[in-house]
Amino acid sequence: MLSTLRKILSFHYDDRPMDDRVYEGHGRWIRFLNDYYHRVEHHGYVDESVSIARKEHVLLISNHAIMAEAALINYFLMLNGAGKVTTLVFREAFKLPFVREFFRSCQCMPISVENGAKALRKRHVLLFPEGMDFISGFVNPDRVPAFHKGFLRMAKAYLQQSGRKSVCVVPIGHAGFENSLKLWVIRNKTFMEKIVHPIVDYPYFVLPKIPFLLPAKVYMQWGMPVRLTLQDLRTERKIFKLTNEFRTALLNQRLRAQHDRDTALI
Repeated sequence: MLSTLRKILSFHYDDRPMDDRVYEGHGRWIRFLNDYYHRVEHHGYVDESVSIARKEHVLLISNHAIMAEAALINYFLMLNGAGKVTTLVFREAFKLPFVREFFRSCQCMPISVENGAKALRKRHVLLFPEGMDFISGFVNPDRVPAFHKGFLRMAKAYLQQSGRKSVCVVPIGHAGFENSLKLWVIRNKTFMEKIVHPIVDYPYFVLPKIPFLLPAKVYMQWGMPVRLTLQDLRTERKIFKLTNEFRTALLNQRLRAQHDRDTALI
């Protein structure tokens, strides 16, 4: 018992996923989060996205907030018989006590092109193209970071390795989570170099403000699934252009979700 506790509290790296029973067991508390705490509403191309996800594995991209969006997207697809999702997260998270065990229990994987392509062969994949830059949203909510191109490189690698002719990318914008969790973001260079970086290579340190995790109404705006072929992803120039197009689309969906949310709350 003590050895297990020491292991959980340590900063050792472990990204081994727990089995499906643990993953599926999260549905109990996520249902409460979905139905009562965030009272989530789904709008946009929901039926089209679910229909495709029932037939083939899709690559889901979303704006990032507090990680709860990943749990609720997973829950929504499972609830609608559309399969399970592997969420790709920052590699260093698998060193953090409790966070590591939570991500392992959710069958998350450290983000990389190789892991994304591999996971897509088994189930849907969800990731956040903003990467760790999403934290700037807690400092300036109006700022939208540039997107990393990795999600399209994953799509390309998946098509090359699987032999499939196409893959669908489903963008999901949301609003409301940012009203739920408030954080202090610490980026002091001395503090990071002396205290944080010897343990974990994070670009910042965060502390939750009190009260923690307030209830907030959440709107999710599902975009039109975009089917991509190897020809669409043939060159870095095409990948760069598509990355910006997805960023624009996702920003518009986020703004639409925010507008619908604000209108409903008036």
